Parts: sequence; structure tokens; C-alpha cells
Amino acid sequence: MKRLLKTFAVVLLSFDWLYADEKPNIVLIIADDLGYGDIRLHGGVAQTPNIDRLAKEGVELQRYYTYPLCSPARAAILTGQMPRRFGITTALQARDPGLPAALPTLPRSLQSAGYQTMLVGKWHLGFASPPLQSGFDHFYGFLGPEIDYFKHTSRVGQVDWQRNGATIHEEGYSTFLLEEEAIRLLESRDTQRPFYMQVAFNAPHFPFAVPDEYSEKYGQLDKSSAIRAGMIEALDVAIGNILVVLDQENLRQNTLVLFLSDNGADQSGRNAPFRNAKGSVYEGGIHVPCIMRWPNELKADSVSPQVMSAQDWYPTLAGVAGIELSREQNMDGRNLWPALRSGGRIDRGPLLIAGTHSALFDGAWKFIQFSNGTMSLFHLDEDLSESTDLVSEQLEMVQYLKFELNERQKIFPALPTRSPTQRMRK
Repeated sequence: MKRLLKTFAVVLLSFDWLYADEKPNIVLIIADDLGYGDIRLHGGVAQTPNIDRLAKEGVELQRYYTYPLCSPARAAILTGQMPRRFGITTALQARDPGLPAALPTLPRSLQSAGYQTMLVGKWHLGFASPPLQSGFDHFYGFLGPEIDYFKHTSRVGQVDWQRNGATIHEEGYSTFLLEEEAIRLLESRDTQRPFYMQVAFNAPHFPFAVPDEYSEKYGQLDKSSAIRAGMIEALDVAIGNILVVLDQENLRQNTLVLFLSDNGADQSGRNAPFRNAKGSVYEGGIHVPCIMRWPNELKADSVSPQVMSAQDWYPTLAGVAGIELSREQNMDGRNLWPALRSGGRIDRGPLLIAGTHSALFDGAWKFIQFSNGTMSLFHLDEDLSESTDLVSEQLEMVQYLKFELNERQKIFPALPTRSPTQRMRK
């Protein structure tokens, strides 16, 4: 009898009308330094069946742009602003202040709407406003740029592993510890309230490490490449286990799951078919995988032509949650949910990705201005690999886009004098 009742309840949960007035849950999964071509869906060598299945069950964004390094990318997601507005242009170092303390954030807005907010994994946004002061109810993970996957220590050998501000000492591979925490939080959540969970894995970021049973599967590769491929497969396994628990908790139908990478892969990874790598505003540094799944709202096995950036997530997810944002928040991002939901495209006008170097997109045109003042121009519809620079041929387009870029850059403070962690590779 109990089994029949449970089956009946699961069937009822599949009906859309049960969620008509219920706020959706949001799970944002972030990979670290995962290139566009690193997943099997895009020709990668690592086995990624769960990420590939997400795309089959949801929508893949054809043109999703992030920032070329992890701190600006994460700042853009949380604030809806270009991070150069508040001086974050490169990977933050130890004790950099980072995210301004009083800045409105996505988790703060969701908190005000009754959401439970949880960050599991990497922060890397400085110490002025750590996760619990930036809108998260719960934080488990690490504050700095990277950790040893088994020892959970920073590059100077100090343990950087905590739960809600208290350092903890645990054994285990970090990818699987983050998975276990995410599952524990899903199973122990307040079922009467919606939740926002950000699972920010550190894989496959340096330093490369993975349990032997994963790297041994890729014996045809050199040792470093085999370890990295194993790290990506372990990441995929962890994501798959989280998705299983969403199903077990009857959360699939009313949960928007997002998967993306913070920036492109470094030189050890695969960004094909794009040019260059992490640290660059060529496509290989900022054009990354991005997948959305929400059975109630999004068409399965589809692609979206909408041009979207990291700074669009705050207004877009606020729109999904029914939150009206104030104009005083100076959003650079836009609420693109209507286009994502319909499968259409909004003409958003020029899109700027501004860091140490800047890339301005206008339709298929991409204009790059490097920190030394040199410029490049590409037409992405005809030249996705950015092999043909048109800057000397399309003088009117260059003049127009340079003017648009200069107008937008007037709001920015001067670039820091410190050399960026990653330099542009031309």
C-alpha cells in the first residue's frame, strides 16, 4: 500500500499545474577552467555522459560568454555588473579585498524573496565580503583560487576548507566532498521554501589530481592529460549524482538546473573550435559550455541562439524567481528569460566583456581592444576561429565599434597597475 501511495505521489508531481504558484528552485553548477571542447558533446576525450544528458534534456546556449579569468566571471554572475566597474579585472590574490561589501548580489535578492541560498565549493571573490556576508545562508568549500584536491590546502600550504566560516579538516577528494555536501543540503532542506544552490566545483583547475581509477581509463594519453581527463569524468560523475538526488526528492520538474564553466581551459585543455585559451578575450577564453534544464519551462534537446553573458544571470534568474529589480542597481546584464524560454532571440544591442582587454560584440561582429591599444575585428558568422582579422578592411565598422566601446568604458576606474595573472596570447 505504501509503495502504491508513493508511486501515486510521484505521478501527481509530474503535473505542471501543481507548480503554477510555486517559485522554482535553481541549481547553478560551475566547472573551473573547463573548455568548450573538453566535454564529449563537443568532441572532448573525457567521458561526460551526465553533462551530455543535460543538453539532451534541456537547452544548450550557442553563444554564452563569460570572462577570461575566474574572479571576474564569478563576480559578473553574482552582481549582474561588469566587474571592471569595481576593479576586478584579473584573478584575485590572497587578501585582495575583492567584491565590495555593500554590493547587491543575486543570492541577497533571492534571500529577500524567501529562498534558501547555499554555496558549495569555490568562492575566489576576496575577503571583504565572504559568502555569508554576500547573501548565502550556507557556505562549504574554499575561499582562494585553488586547493590541493586531497589535502585541501592553498598554494602556500595552509588549509583552505571550511563550513560557515570555521576551518574543517576532512579526508577525501574535493570533487566528491562537494558533491556529498550538495546532496546533504538537498536532502535536509526546508521543503516549504524554494532554494538557490550554487555548486562551484574546482575541477578541472590546476593542480591536477584524481583517484587512480579515473586517470587509468585514459592510458592512451600522456600522464598529465590522462589525469585531467579523469578529473573531468569525476566531475561528470558528481554532477550525475546530484541530478539523481533531485529526481529522488521529486524536484526535477520545478528546478532550473544550469551548467557552465567560469572561463575557457588553459593550455592543457581543449577550447576547439575556438582560438586561444584562458586569460584571453578571443573565443577560446570566454566562449564556454552553457546548458539549462527545466522540464516545466524549457524545450528538451534544443539550442538557443540568444547571445548571453555572465552578467545576465542575475537579472535573468531574478526574473525567473519573480523578483523586480531596482534601476538603481546599475545592471549591465539583461533579463533574457523570455528569449531562453521561447527559443527566440532578443536584439540586446552591443555586449561588452571588459577586463584587462575588452571585447565588444554587435551581432556577428566582434571588436577587440587590447590593453596596449591595438585592435582586432572579426565576423564570427563567417570566421568562428578568428583567423581573419578585418580591422584594416572594415574601417567604418571599426570606427563605430571603437566609439561604442569608448562610451561604455567611461564609467570604469583606471586599470590596476599590477600585471594580470594571465596575459593575452595573440
